Formats: sequence, C-alpha cells, structure tokens
Amino acid sequence: MNASMHPLASEKEFYSVAEVAVKFGISEKSVYRLLDRRLLRASPALRKKMIPRASVEHFIANSLTGGGR
Repeated sequence: MNASMHPLASEKEFYSVAEVAVKFGISEKSVYRLLDRRLLRASPALRKKMIPRASVEHFIANSLTGGGR
C-alpha cells in the first residue's frame, strides 16, 4: 500500500488549538480548558500550542469508553 492510499495519509501529525476546536466543534477556550485539565497534551517544544494527533485520538478513545481523568 503506498502512502497516498493509507487511511491516515491526509491526517496531520500535529494540530493547532484552532484546528482541534473545529474538529471537535467546540471553542478554542474549551480546547485550552482540556489542555489545562490534561485531557489533551500539547508539544512543549514550540511556543505555539501544537497538539499531537495521538493525543487527540487518545482523548476520543477515552471519551467513548467513559475514561475520565
């Protein structure tokens, strides 16, 4: 299977706060709240908050299974 046919090929490795807000249909302020509560993780290497795709996927999986903090 080549990279263009891979199901995650169009997925980004990191998302901005604004992109996560759009993806979840919530406000940017709500994304910052999720980051503050450590329900989402952001890369500490950059000044601008960048949220790894793995953190978004982990949050979704925990939300679906009722996994809280």
